[in-house]
Amino acid sequence: MHNFSRMRSLLGLLLGMLFILSACSSTELSMKPISSSKTVNIGVTYSPNTLNPLSPVGQVSSYISGLMYLPLFELDQDLTFKPMLADSITTMDHRLFTVNLNPSAEWSDGSPVTADDVVFTLELMTSREIASSYAYMFAIIEGTDSTGFKLEGKSALAGVRAVDKHTLTIKTKEPTTLTIVQDTIGRNLFTLPKKALESVQVDQLRNGDFVQKSAVVSGPYRFDSYERDQLVQMKANAAYFKGAPRIGRLNFKIVKDEALADQFESGDVDLNIPSFGVIPINDYGKIKSLPNVTAVNGPSITTQFMYINEQELPDARQRQAISYAINRERIVNDLLRGAGETVDGLFTSYSPYLDPSVKQAEYDPDKAKSLLAESGWVPGTKLTLSVLSGDSTLEQAAQMAANDLKDVGIDAEIQVINLAPLIHKIVEKDYDLGVMTVSMSLVNPLPDVSYFLQEGNPNGYRNPEVDKLLAALKSETREADMKRTYSRLQQIMAKDVPMLSIYATRSLGVVNHAVTGVHPSDYGMFIDVQDWDIKR
Repeated sequence: MHNFSRMRSLLGLLLGMLFILSACSSTELSMKPISSSKTVNIGVTYSPNTLNPLSPVGQVSSYISGLMYLPLFELDQDLTFKPMLADSITTMDHRLFTVNLNPSAEWSDGSPVTADDVVFTLELMTSREIASSYAYMFAIIEGTDSTGFKLEGKSALAGVRAVDKHTLTIKTKEPTTLTIVQDTIGRNLFTLPKKALESVQVDQLRNGDFVQKSAVVSGPYRFDSYERDQLVQMKANAAYFKGAPRIGRLNFKIVKDEALADQFESGDVDLNIPSFGVIPINDYGKIKSLPNVTAVNGPSITTQFMYINEQELPDARQRQAISYAINRERIVNDLLRGAGETVDGLFTSYSPYLDPSVKQAEYDPDKAKSLLAESGWVPGTKLTLSVLSGDSTLEQAAQMAANDLKDVGIDAEIQVINLAPLIHKIVEKDYDLGVMTVSMSLVNPLPDVSYFLQEGNPNGYRNPEVDKLLAALKSETREADMKRTYSRLQQIMAKDVPMLSIYATRSLGVVNHAVTGVHPSDYGMFIDVQDWDIKR
């Protein structure tokens, strides 16, 4: 996979538009007015960077895109798929999938959302000219290559066809599960209006500039303004087909994590997205004692992964040594104060695919030193440990890990860096070690696991058996066989250590008592956002 495709995939895992200008249509003018005095402020600690629904950068960007352009399905906090733009996806043979759209779905200009709109958007998502960072999610569709782009020389996507106004079919390359189709295509396709955009230039579509010139949305909110790295303001879509939102304005406030506690206390922030409005562990006690909010620890979803550049550390014994050198339990107990768990591999305890028989590497500095000596490591050799900024807890954990590495003879110098340049360094393999927060799909980890382990991954790792296992997973339809294959992958990772995990956090979800109808969660938080209300 070339560098461009690798960057696309990493942006899809982790990581602009300014505003929408349009006169209200006659349909919208006849709608019941929404009280603009009702505003809810959502605190996030990661900037959305760019908000192009064809190529979201980071999860915050995806949340905001989905509020404008609904996905077909969304996953709720119980890991159940809920219909959004679609009523259902069905299949008889695990290759041909029928998507039935909600017949009531409408654009904000009053026109219906159709199968042609969905096909139009799929064509854009898989276009090399658009170069979507999410294209890899669509690589299961017939007519795409392994990176999710349409096959060279093909102008149309062979596996997609509109059957009628509200029905389309999607054919996959190999048999696959309904869950995988719902999770990849269902959750990551933000359908755009064909009629409004089919004549728009490619550059405007690729850069997201088209949003400034069209107020046609299918979701509950549309853009009002964006102050980069500070504030995203959204205003309600009175024509939303599921019901006009009660909250007139929805703001995403980008704040430093250490400022969130004070913002909750003052009422300047009403709620957070737990894993993306990250509250430092040191502030958990303060926030839980505030009389105006409810705070709840969530499950372990986000994992702190350490990328390892195998150009710098080609010997598996060196990578094993790094894993043995880091005292994960000390990080969880002393830094996280128990609000997390140690992780050594792909999955947290929240994942149905975790194999508990694959033991974690225990803290053993003597073993780490021995492995390094066997590999010919020169004690005191310097490495750069690049760390994602924006999460003070992560920065402290990285420093603790660097101290542990120094004790065994690896001099890791911390470099705190913003998301975009860090992604660039990792994709280009211009790094030694890199620590980033990753939220891997719980119900369908295959796209993420493939990105980390298949050819072209940012670690430079290659194992023919792993390639075969990943290929088998792409066409597997039985859950028991999938679990066995994921178990084998975990065994190989424990031996090869292509990358390692340090810990997973149980992020704190917080909501002001004045806000009703919302439960802060990484999954499904915005499914019924039109029913949120605020009383104050």
